[in-house]
Amino acid sequence: MAYRMDTLCGIFHNQALRYGDQVELLRAKFDRDGNPSSDWHSRTWKETRDEAIALAKGLMVLGLNKGDRIVIFSESRPRWIIADQAIQACCAVGVPLYPTLTVEELGYMTSDSGAKIVIASTQDRGEMAIKAKAQGVPIEKIITMCSWNGTKPEGVFTFDEVIALGKSKISDEEVEKKINSVVPDDVASIIYTSGTTGKQKGAILTQKNWVANIHQGSNSTLLRRQRELGLHLTFLVHLPMCHVFGRTTDYHVGALQQGGILVFAESFEKIPKNLLEVRPNVIISIPRLWEKIYDTTKSIVSRQNKTTQSIFNWAMKLGGKYSDAMASATRLGMIDLLQFALANILVFNKIKKTAGLDRVVLGVSGGGKLSKDVCVFIRSLGIQLSEGYGLTETSPVINFNEPEFSSSYDISKAGWFGNKMIDLTVDLMITKQAQGLSPYTNPIRSLSLSLAYNTVAHKLQIKPGTVGKPALWTEEKIAEDGEILVKGPQVFKGYWNLPEATAEAFTEDGWFKTGDIGEFDKDGFLLITDRKKELFVTSGGKNIAPHPIELALTAKPYIDQVCLLGDARKYLSALIVPDFQELHRFSKHNGIPACSDKDIIANEQVKELIKKQVDEVNETLPRYEQIKYYKVLDKPFSVESGELTPTLKLKRRIVFEKYKDDIESMYVN
Repeated sequence: MAYRMDTLCGIFHNQALRYGDQVELLRAKFDRDGNPSSDWHSRTWKETRDEAIALAKGLMVLGLNKGDRIVIFSESRPRWIIADQAIQACCAVGVPLYPTLTVEELGYMTSDSGAKIVIASTQDRGEMAIKAKAQGVPIEKIITMCSWNGTKPEGVFTFDEVIALGKSKISDEEVEKKINSVVPDDVASIIYTSGTTGKQKGAILTQKNWVANIHQGSNSTLLRRQRELGLHLTFLVHLPMCHVFGRTTDYHVGALQQGGILVFAESFEKIPKNLLEVRPNVIISIPRLWEKIYDTTKSIVSRQNKTTQSIFNWAMKLGGKYSDAMASATRLGMIDLLQFALANILVFNKIKKTAGLDRVVLGVSGGGKLSKDVCVFIRSLGIQLSEGYGLTETSPVINFNEPEFSSSYDISKAGWFGNKMIDLTVDLMITKQAQGLSPYTNPIRSLSLSLAYNTVAHKLQIKPGTVGKPALWTEEKIAEDGEILVKGPQVFKGYWNLPEATAEAFTEDGWFKTGDIGEFDKDGFLLITDRKKELFVTSGGKNIAPHPIELALTAKPYIDQVCLLGDARKYLSALIVPDFQELHRFSKHNGIPACSDKDIIANEQVKELIKKQVDEVNETLPRYEQIKYYKVLDKPFSVESGELTPTLKLKRRIVFEKYKDDIESMYVN
């Protein structure tokens, strides 16, 4: 049977019927019972659909009805997607929560949403739900995605037990009828904000919000051609599915829209290992991953001989020229083009192969600002790194900076030859590269690329340092105070149980207030300058955006994290977390005895090294933006210790509270 194409569940089931057992959908190091495994295990589209329908039957037996809320308390894994589709098949509302939450946070969001059932990934998380229940949270049933060791308390079920419950009690026809009864205006999810500036709020997102964003995030010429070719690219999934960014990009656009294969990384820390095992085609991540790839490469090069360093710097210079040409949609000169091809053969292809990036055709960075230097480096590798911008409340994509033909080129008038050249570009940049076939290492491919580039491909435009133009169907404008305002079908209905906060989120004439400060350049590309609530006003009345200064500091090779301070103060100061891995290498190279992280930052040579890097940044800034004092910390900010959100954004409020004494010591005079 056919399902609707304007709901997430309708799209999923149509694709599952289309691809069946012929196409793999999910792969991870979990066995069929949801337990960790040392080997990769796969599910086809049909197998995934069958398990989602079977779980939906069991949830119906447990009493899950239309509009009921149900928590998914799990890291990203195959059964996260199966649980989500089962919930939608029951016409219920999913409440995905971060797996790093405390018992108190889990209890708050479960109670606030009114969810009576919690689906937890592991026994440990199931036991956290039991503790929350003991503290008065009205949880009626707990379901774990894996097996349970020991005696289960009353009201606790495993995935397989829930599936067994519904096997003979609910028919496939009943489930299919429910799936088709879901309509675009139905609430699909309540997504809690990350809480960088206060208490988490539940954003209400409808089926229409999600589906609109699928089309908005996959509207480029290259992605449309990819769908037409029926390519099934491999995505290395490591972002939390409970966050709108990872959910929309990997799951909704990557799998549901593009038919991609989702391979779940074991953890963020194991990404380098998984890259070499999987050799993916698409990596969607936060700036930290791309920065790590760049920093690691620079660190390795810095330890090579002078000739190797010169060759690398020469290649990077050509990469900069290539990136600048793409930013303005102009043709790179033939001599530079030939040299750039040689740079790929001698330098960039080797870097990619060593890192497991040789089959990557597309990268996406979101959740924070990425430095231009990192953008240029990744694009020099032949990876079309796109930046996006959005919020939980906008499902999330508002802007997308991806390779697209500039406004000066009318693709509708490309003609037969122009379209052939676009197809050739897609074949070389996506199809062949996804197979690990560099266009520069084969004479025929190299000549073909030169032909495609000099006719149409050079007209593809992407601007480093911006987040792109407004997405399809999106209206955007800048308020008088610089705040970005937006309208579009992806904008949420409001906050759960918070009518006043909902009203505050919109202007009187219906524009959603993003809370971000930005401006458009002459080509209509948006530049984000900072968060409105994070702008500092010094006691001298100077307005300062902290993020660009923090970004300049973390771009330095021995500085990993920074929290700038100075709101309502006489001057700026900073908490600095060094890159301990690089500091230990520096220490070894300079004969400093092996010691702990705490000891290493007390070393005079290391102190001088950090000071030099802060001074270098200060020299580029006006006096009122310079950092007068700083404190070097002996341990990093982390999600576990509370200073970072699960997408690694800084929780300034928590940092200020936790390091209050250190901060005050920099303002004693």
